[in-house]
Amino acid sequence: MAKDGPKAGLSDLRALEIFVSVAESGSMTATARRLNMSQSGVSQVIRQLEQALGVPLLDRSVRPTALTHPGHELHHRARRLLAAAADAAQAVRRAANVGEAKLRIGLVDSLAVNVGPALATRLREAGGGCLLLSGQSLSHVDGLRRRELDLVITSDTSLVEQEGIAAEPLLAEPMVLVLPADYPHADEGLERIVADLELVAYSERAALSRQVALHLSRLRLQPRCNLAFDSTDSVFTMVGAGLGFAVTTPLCLLQGRERLRHVQIVPLPGPVVKRHLSVGYHVGEFDVLAKEMVSVCRAALRADALPALQPLGAWLTRDFWLGD
Repeated sequence: MAKDGPKAGLSDLRALEIFVSVAESGSMTATARRLNMSQSGVSQVIRQLEQALGVPLLDRSVRPTALTHPGHELHHRARRLLAAAADAAQAVRRAANVGEAKLRIGLVDSLAVNVGPALATRLREAGGGCLLLSGQSLSHVDGLRRRELDLVITSDTSLVEQEGIAAEPLLAEPMVLVLPADYPHADEGLERIVADLELVAYSERAALSRQVALHLSRLRLQPRCNLAFDSTDSVFTMVGAGLGFAVTTPLCLLQGRERLRHVQIVPLPGPVVKRHLSVGYHVGEFDVLAKEMVSVCRAALRADALPALQPLGAWLTRDFWLGD
């Protein structure tokens, strides 16, 4: 038997869930069916909310039902409240280790090196366990989609194309050129560099590799490429040995900083091209935690990564975006 709704108010999360469902479906009938309620019960909850707030939330003169201006405001805030409540419940279960597996977070290698300790410390303080899994972006997005991961920090642009997946922007960093230390034509443009040197690429499992290939293709450049690696250290080692050039990012420079003494780092010629990193998660799950992860990562990058880039070239941070 369908259950009628509770007496509604802003302190009633169930009432807010009902309202959000009506707002997003445009139908009390669909909401009643989804939440196992009677249609009259849904209507009663909405009217009680309107009475409690003293404003109309729905425009009932149109079909499908539309939100009024106050209704849009409540919808926005109700979603945040419901997400926070879900995050709180998940955090409590993690802290008690009851009915909840460890939180599984995938992040790109270059970010793991730079913010991994700060992120792990914060998650440990929040209670419960977590698994931080570093690796290539493309496998992380697939893992999130299959629910093998709970959250990811990735540069894979396909993240925003996944149905039911939300993306919280974290940072944007400019792409840079890495050349052999003794290469004499660094200031003569990409065409000359491509003519002289092979591309030492990241493997196809890395989202950065795809972005670099797309950029070079747009410039109608087709560099020779017989070397590709998962590891930034390997990429920089090959460039340092004079075997080619690479396109990378400031965070990758810090990841492979021990290999930089045999290379030169110069801006990528032409318009600034950036790698964007975002926190990905399923819509309605871990919304608050995703924002907290962004905050923790940005604080760690401002405190450690950006100052560490200065000796490599002050220009490296000029186009680095951290939500400023």
